[in-house]
Amino acid sequence: MPKIIGKLKIVLLDNRKYYSKKIPFKHRGTTMLRCFALGMVTLRCMGMSAQSQALTNGMNALFRTADEHNTSINSYRTALQKADADVLSAKAQRLPDVNASLSFSYIGDGQLWNRKFGEYTKADMPHFGNNFSLEAQQIVYSGGAISGGIRMAEKGRDMTLIDGEENRRGVHLLLAGLFLQRHSLANQLDVVDRNIALVDTLIMRTRNRHDAGVVLKNDITRYELMREQMILRKTVLDDQMNIVEKQMKTALNNGDDIGSILPAEAFEISSLQCEDYWQTLATAENSSLKKAYTAADMSRIQQKITRSALMPKIALVAENHLNGPILIEVPPIDKNFNYWFVGIGVKYDISSLYKGKKKVRSADVAAKFAEEQTQVAKEGIGDAVHAAYVALLTVQAELRTREKSMELARQNYDVIANRYNEGLALVTDMTDAANVRLDAELQYENARISVVSALYRLKYIAGDI
Repeated sequence: MPKIIGKLKIVLLDNRKYYSKKIPFKHRGTTMLRCFALGMVTLRCMGMSAQSQALTNGMNALFRTADEHNTSINSYRTALQKADADVLSAKAQRLPDVNASLSFSYIGDGQLWNRKFGEYTKADMPHFGNNFSLEAQQIVYSGGAISGGIRMAEKGRDMTLIDGEENRRGVHLLLAGLFLQRHSLANQLDVVDRNIALVDTLIMRTRNRHDAGVVLKNDITRYELMREQMILRKTVLDDQMNIVEKQMKTALNNGDDIGSILPAEAFEISSLQCEDYWQTLATAENSSLKKAYTAADMSRIQQKITRSALMPKIALVAENHLNGPILIEVPPIDKNFNYWFVGIGVKYDISSLYKGKKKVRSADVAAKFAEEQTQVAKEGIGDAVHAAYVALLTVQAELRTREKSMELARQNYDVIANRYNEGLALVTDMTDAANVRLDAELQYENARISVVSALYRLKYIAGDI
């Protein structure tokens, strides 16, 4: 359960260790009110353990391995380094600008013309020229453009962290799906193996009855055909298992270690937190909602940067020049001339008076749109949590139905088997009962895994995976 509401809690990898960063997360609304709301919902839902400890430990082990080795997750380290560099680059705009230039030149002789350009006199010139200048400028007022650029870079870094966390959760959801699919296939293989063993027993008994002249050879053929169909189904399941395990190895990027198969009881979901808990958690932790709030913050910062174009720029300036020869005199003076000055420079873009207002209006509309999108995102997340919660309740109801169907199918199979052994049932009845039992057991195993899958889908939407 998150302890910080209104904060963006990011867990990334720094070399081989985890580190957690808490980034201020500002948006409209009261952070303390949200903390109180989650606290009240937590108390109301307290004491509800949704899944077994074995399943939790198994999933967390996979997630830790992926956090350390998954290629997609690790790529966001580089993205974060770039975002850090962007922040430093934006802060560097506060430093003074210093420029130096040095040049040497050859100066040709001059010509002195009369006013009508009819006659001229050659003027000897010093032929070697040199120029050196050193200029420094420190901006003391930019209308908020520099500070706005820094805040924009910091928000960009926050957005990178959110993207990294969203990607990390996506990888976790992928691994959870593969983990559950692997166990579903393992359970189905176990069911098929048990039913193959039952068919083998039936084939043996039917052969004994055939030898006694009680049944026909065709009855044996029916069971053998059923067995071949089960063998084919097992082959398909084995191939699917091979594909899933390869995908898990790729996602974990940690050799062949993908964990062991958990026992069936590990997937029992005994209880579930109420919907209000998930809604409140999603409001605080959902990545899409955080991105919407951060985008709104960036739009407001862009507003201020755009308005800064309407303000003058003020800077302290200092320059030092060393030039030679002195060509503004007649005749020229073949000496170096050095001068310097310090002062205050003011720069104003007059065109901003008729261009800047349109840009400001555009920025205002963009900020309003971003603010509205946060509400759209919040409503969308609320609907998504509700849909995921209801879907979880649906699969739980389906699981109860599948469990009852499996019990009835097994009872029916036992009854038909006893009647068949006593010669009171046909082989077709026995075949149908075996097929019904097999399908019921497979559907039950699928439903049990579907409950856990729906739970992790809900956790993903709520930002708790």
